[in-house]
Amino acid sequence: MRKREPLQPEVFTTTISSKGQMVLPAPVRSRLGLRKGMRISISLVDGEEGPIVLRPVTREFIRKLRGSFKGAGSALEFLQKERQKERERGR
Repeated sequence: MRKREPLQPEVFTTTISSKGQMVLPAPVRSRLGLRKGMRISISLVDGEEGPIVLRPVTREFIRKLRGSFKGAGSALEFLQKERQKERERGR
């Protein structure tokens, strides 16, 4: 049986603005299905030096979070409250 080569990660670079904003390259947005106004989850893996993982916040993503906030209310409620705060700030 032939040994499969490990997948090489695609590497993209971007710059952080003075406001802390960054533009995700088009291939990244396309692959993740990101559109204007969508929320994303940012996770730091293995602490400060580990990779940063971006995931779109979808219903499926929220479903998978169920139970991880035991005693703190539901993840959906948390995200809904955060969204409401953002709307109020935008007025």
